Amino acid sequence: MPDPFAAPAKVKSLNRWSIGTLSIFQIASLLIIVLMANFLGSHYFVKRDLSRGEDYSLSQWTRGLLQSQPLQSRQNPVKMIVAFRRSTPITERVRVLADEYARLSNQKIVIERFDPVRDVDRALQVAETYNLAANSGVINRDDLVIIDARADTSAQATKEDSAHIRFVTQEHMALYDTNDGKSARRMSAFRGEDMLTTGLLSAIEGKPRIVYFLADKSDFQTEVSGNAWTVMRDCLLSQNIVPVPVKMSELEKIPDDAAGLIIAAPRYDFTAEEIASIKEYWNRPASNIMVILRAQQTPDQLRIFLREHGVTPRRDQVVTAKGNNILYRVDASFTSGFEYTRDFWSKSTSFDGVSSSLEVREGAEDLINRRISPYKLIETAPQYWGETNSTAKEPSFSEVEDRAGPLTLAAAVIRGAASDDRFAAKASRMVVISNGNFLDPGALRTENVDFFNASANWLVGREEMSGTGPRQLGTYKLPLLSSDATLINRINLFFLPAGLLLMSLFIWNTRRA
Repeated sequence: MPDPFAAPAKVKSLNRWSIGTLSIFQIASLLIIVLMANFLGSHYFVKRDLSRGEDYSLSQWTRGLLQSQPLQSRQNPVKMIVAFRRSTPITERVRVLADEYARLSNQKIVIERFDPVRDVDRALQVAETYNLAANSGVINRDDLVIIDARADTSAQATKEDSAHIRFVTQEHMALYDTNDGKSARRMSAFRGEDMLTTGLLSAIEGKPRIVYFLADKSDFQTEVSGNAWTVMRDCLLSQNIVPVPVKMSELEKIPDDAAGLIIAAPRYDFTAEEIASIKEYWNRPASNIMVILRAQQTPDQLRIFLREHGVTPRRDQVVTAKGNNILYRVDASFTSGFEYTRDFWSKSTSFDGVSSSLEVREGAEDLINRRISPYKLIETAPQYWGETNSTAKEPSFSEVEDRAGPLTLAAAVIRGAASDDRFAAKASRMVVISNGNFLDPGALRTENVDFFNASANWLVGREEMSGTGPRQLGTYKLPLLSSDATLINRINLFFLPAGLLLMSLFIWNTRRA
């Protein structure tokens, strides 16, 4: 039993020097670890787009171009000059976007960035190299991206080099709208990837592809803007494909420079001479045809031509019943198996207006003997059927007369040995779509535009660019009442700092005790 009257044991004093030394060592070690982790993270990292729709990742269309043979086989890289002022709202977005192009191109794209206002000497050099006007040393279009795909990007640009140089300005990358009718503008969407990819493709290829549009046979009005023709034209131009309207009646044959032929919404039939010209073109090596049909309006000569290649437009209307209502808008999905639509296999779409079904003879022996291979691309949901009685006021499915779903709405045809690398470049291709309204501006869907662009790229031999296209990044305005804004301000300015201060005092008091 301890003696209560014994003197208390001597308390050992704290060695503050050793504690301080250990603390300094721990802090230094932590600082070294943070610096090393930061260094390693800047050199070895993996990017992840955590947004719901992967809005900040480059599209399959752009990735296909960056990995394509024309870019990867270049001896000298493409030069992309980002001349944006620091004060421009989208400068950081453009910088990050350009760096992503360079990263995914395997160093086949080199980036140069400068502020034309701060770096006047460099602005003057760029203006002189690319024949740009300058005002007091500043490029007159002082926010732009220059894409230089010449063989020698260090030389002075000449008039002959203009085909391989593209300028993408800030006005092209951003969409603006007025703020409540006032003069001030507010950016509503950012489409930098769309414009940069279009500019890069045009600069690499130089000369655009030419496709001929049979305007005198079509229901699309080329003289009127804001219709399906306008959407088609803009889509093709963004793929460096120029659609040229021609009159079939004035052509002796399809021109030799044709990269493709478009027959869209044909209302009038072809004469024997005209269909012979189409067949002559189709029998050329690497010929390409896109056919867009109105429901129940396929001319007889065109129907015969398509039937000979395994795709027959039927004389029906694709409908379904929902309660007591008959719906003509068709919900459909992209079929799997055809390689150029791989990026669409898990996606669905809708066609407005009236559609007809297609009979596609996949794997028919007589077609295989002629080296013709038709494929289904888009099929309806099972609840749709092909109504053959167009005069019926209340259509209903008949097992005897009608065609049960799922029904084909789009098909592809390959003529030649496309699977043989020796002859694949000479194979001819065709795409048939049995809805003439899927490009109407009033009911335009992104997936239909992507499908049209992918089809156009596949037809002209750009299989690597037959994926989905880039998305526009929109800006959204969050409406808040004044009371809501006041509460948010109080939380940010008072409650959060006060909470952190109280927590700090509590921790300090605990350690002091």
